[in-house]
Amino acid sequence: MNQNQKTADSPLVSLVIPVYNSMPYLIETLDAIEQQGLDENQLEVILVNDGSTDGSEKVLADYAEKHPNYRLLNQPNSGGPADPCNKGIAAVTGKYFFVVGSDDVLTENALGDLAAYAEEHDSDIVLAKMAGINGRHAPGSMFKATKPDAHLVDDSLFNSLTAIKLFRTDLQRKTGAYNPTHLRVGSDQPFTAACYLAADKISVCAGRPYVMIRTRDDGKNVTSDSRTSLEYIELLDSLLGVMLKWSEPGELRDGVLYRPVHGALRKSLLPRFLNLSAEEQEKVVAEIQRLVTPLFNETVAGHLASLDRLKVRLALAGSMDVLRDVIKWEKQNGRERLTHDGHGFHLDLPAPLAKRVGVELLRDIRAMGVANLEDLVVEGGVVRLEASAYVRNSDTAPDSALVRLRRRDSDEKIDLAVIDPRAVKRAGARALSFKAEVDTTAMDHGVWDLYVVHRYGDEELQNRLGRYRSERVTDERRVLLDSDLRQNELGVAYFTKGHGNLSLDVGYTLLARTEPKIASVTVLRESPDRELALLRMETVERVLVTAFPGRLDKPGYPVVHLENGMLAVSLPAWTNRKDRRICVANAHGSVVLRLPAPSGFSNGAAKPLRPLATSYESVFEGPGGIRGFARRLGVRKPSFMRR
Repeated sequence: MNQNQKTADSPLVSLVIPVYNSMPYLIETLDAIEQQGLDENQLEVILVNDGSTDGSEKVLADYAEKHPNYRLLNQPNSGGPADPCNKGIAAVTGKYFFVVGSDDVLTENALGDLAAYAEEHDSDIVLAKMAGINGRHAPGSMFKATKPDAHLVDDSLFNSLTAIKLFRTDLQRKTGAYNPTHLRVGSDQPFTAACYLAADKISVCAGRPYVMIRTRDDGKNVTSDSRTSLEYIELLDSLLGVMLKWSEPGELRDGVLYRPVHGALRKSLLPRFLNLSAEEQEKVVAEIQRLVTPLFNETVAGHLASLDRLKVRLALAGSMDVLRDVIKWEKQNGRERLTHDGHGFHLDLPAPLAKRVGVELLRDIRAMGVANLEDLVVEGGVVRLEASAYVRNSDTAPDSALVRLRRRDSDEKIDLAVIDPRAVKRAGARALSFKAEVDTTAMDHGVWDLYVVHRYGDEELQNRLGRYRSERVTDERRVLLDSDLRQNELGVAYFTKGHGNLSLDVGYTLLARTEPKIASVTVLRESPDRELALLRMETVERVLVTAFPGRLDKPGYPVVHLENGMLAVSLPAWTNRKDRRICVANAHGSVVLRLPAPSGFSNGAAKPLRPLATSYESVFEGPGGIRGFARRLGVRKPSFMRR
């Protein structure tokens, strides 16, 4: 291996880029390095040329020659990504290092922002949100929110075992973590798992994409190559070895085992298993028995869907013939289906195969209930919803359902009967669709979480409502108002962070009341059937103005933002109405304003107003536009405007 050593003494970040035949994408990857918000003394770039022959080697040499903080390592082709990654990581001198693929692209200031976050929060690892290019899927479950101190299981960190992260260099030195070179694909998973388990603090930056990961047009991404059952067993062996070394038996280990069990173990018994010879099949089963038997408890079994769990149980029991026949049935378009026979759910297989499997294993299933929120409307203090409930892959619809409200941090609950229940199909399963109404006006103060309880014979499943919802149900907060003419705020319906479940904060016990700070100035008669209300806000923000009392989920009146916090709202003329009030709402709250009687004006007093057909356009432009307009009308500033 030859080296072109041109690096700073102690950079903040070392960027490692393993390269093998990456043209033409490589140039975009390298050009993005100039926009990372770090100067040459802060950033070290280590380029590892793994025997490229498509011109990548010439591009790398050219960039390394031009930049004093670049280091180029040339080596013969190793046959996979593991070795160049290991060589690059071993050569870093920075406090942190980051590994990026030679066809992926860092976004502007990505490394600078990630390193600053790590410095601020003393992080050992910082997960950087990714986005896909050319249809590439980017992991998302761990990027629900930015967190300085994330949990390996609760925050789904193990769902992302790629090495595209910011690592503290000392962490790798302490663990000796490396990419196993015998793994053709997935070699970064054992590396990342070891660092995860040894880290004291892991952070997540989810505010924007930091890395754009690409699917190549030629389909030659290493990760796109298909793997055999034997290769998945090799990956399983490496992952479990790391987990046993860096974790203790218990809840954390059982939780992180989700990734190897749901990933490598499950995939080793997919229909590709039948492509192996009988001897190779027996080797796979023997390795599953050796590796998994000591770890396979009920929690770990729960990481698998019903059909996958059956296959693993058969493998652990050494039932080779039955296992082969189950996989053959699956290969012939057999699909996991659950049915309820009055005694419980069981896996529905063809009768001859079911008899060979046995009743005990057929009932060793996981019935996963789903509550889907299909519509949500808030009218005053009443929450009206439509939802459906079902068990995934089930041919049996619920017998009945109810909506349950639980007051957080207490044992108090309210069960509500559903309206208009009917059997439907949802996501390929038999489901029960229904409506329900929640009247919050008489509820005690507190945060109330919403659940759906669905019943199948004597069996009852309970699921939070809101995580799964239709596109019609947007995630903004909805203000709850009392039902009398005062329209006082009772609280807010909102979706929780993370899973996005529906909850009601009655009395604002958790969330702050942040209604618009607004007051009425005057009302002008535009025409016999139109009025113009002038309002003033303390802060400029988007608001919805509706009739009072009215529905906040309906389109509001046209609103125009003017100068100095002034708003103009076009209203229908309210002749014969004594109660002249409107409701102004932002995303977090609302306020009810009483409007004065309208003032008329002649065409000589002011220029005619253009119709307010669209929101957020300026109709009073220029210095002092609104002030001059008010003077011509003889409108004095209210006291709060003279502060």
